[in-house]
This record gives sequence, C-alpha cells and structure tokens, in this order.
Amino acid sequence: MNAISKQKRVPGRYALVLGLSTLVSAMANSASACSLYDPLMPPAQRVTPIQGEARLMPAVYRPGFDGFIPVANEASVANSIVGLWQISMISDGVPPNPVPKGAIVDFGTVQWHDDGTELMISGGRPPSTGDVCMGVWEQIGPHSYQLKHVALAWVSSDTPPAAGGPGPSPAQFLGPAIIKQVVTLDKSRASYQGSFTLDQYNADQTMQLVHISGTISGTRVTVD
Repeated sequence: MNAISKQKRVPGRYALVLGLSTLVSAMANSASACSLYDPLMPPAQRVTPIQGEARLMPAVYRPGFDGFIPVANEASVANSIVGLWQISMISDGVPPNPVPKGAIVDFGTVQWHDDGTELMISGGRPPSTGDVCMGVWEQIGPHSYQLKHVALAWVSSDTPPAAGGPGPSPAQFLGPAIIKQVVTLDKSRASYQGSFTLDQYNADQTMQLVHISGTISGTRVTVD
C-alpha cells in the first residue's frame, strides 16, 4: 500500500512542479513585455528610466482659473519668489486712501521662504513703531503669488504724523495692519510688480482706522 501510494503521488508532484515552471515562465514573459520589472534582467538595468516616460507635474487648483495651474517653477529657487528682495510700496491715491498718489507708503527688505512664510523689515517705520512683520503666501499662477501680511503697529514719541504720531512715551500698541499683495515675477525672475492694500485696525480690531492702496515692486538681492 505504501509503495503504491508513493508511486501515485510522484506524477502529481511532477505535474505541480511543471505547472509552477510554466507559470513562472509566463509571468517572466509577461513582465518583460508589459512592465519595467523583468526577473531575468540584470538588477542594474531594472532601474534604468525609459526616455520619454510620463512624469508627474506639480500643479494647484485655484477657483476662477481654467483647470490646474502648473507650479513646476517652484522646484527651482532661482525661478520662484523664494529669496531676498528690496521692495517699495507706492500709493495710488485712490479714495478712501489718504496718502497722496505717488508717495512712498513703505520700503524695506523682504524674505519669501519656501515653506510659504514671509518676513519683512520696514525701512519706512521707526523700530519703536514695529518695523518687523510677517506673512504667509501661496502661488496663484505660473509666476504669480498672493501674500497676506500682518504688521503690529505701535505709536511713540518718534512716530511721524503720517503714521499717526507723535504718540505717547513709552510706546503704545495701535493695532494690527493687514497688508495684502498680488505680485508677478518678470521673465528674468529678478524683479516683480503688483498691487497692495493696507488696512490698519485699532488694538481690538473693532474699527478700521485707515485704508491704503497702491503698487509694489521688488528687486531680487543676490550675492553678486
């Protein structure tokens, strides 16, 4: 009985091995025809990219635009808004803006960071009135960006009249100023132009004290 049983099991075992060999062979042929992975191919060749293969392109969706906006330019700092800039903000004089047209509202240096944050040091405000402020930005077009910037304004004895001074000594917190910008890089990526609004609020943000609008321009600072 044992001998007969073994003889009966042997053909089945060979059949199983033959079947697995056929399956592996078929899978190998299929993989070499339809996949980048081929078990018969040397490992060094398996990871070689195919020329002209499809690639993913970074893009964002913004309401009001026709489809997705490519943002591949963000992969290179030199082609993006990221970096250090010298900026100037000029009033457009459009009511209720109280600043005359053509007057400088502010100037200074700005850093746009690749994590979506921004930092500005104002040259138009005395340090005692709050000359350092921060913001957040996002890309809204191939080379266009929008920024929301929060400045904490103070008034002190050296605050100029145009900024609400002179004020008390020691300095007193006036309130937050919300600055919004939309800017576009030029073809050289060495400068940008855009528009801005500045809304100054009182300390508890229950009242808007002033609204200023105008244009903004920036020039990239390099190590050259």
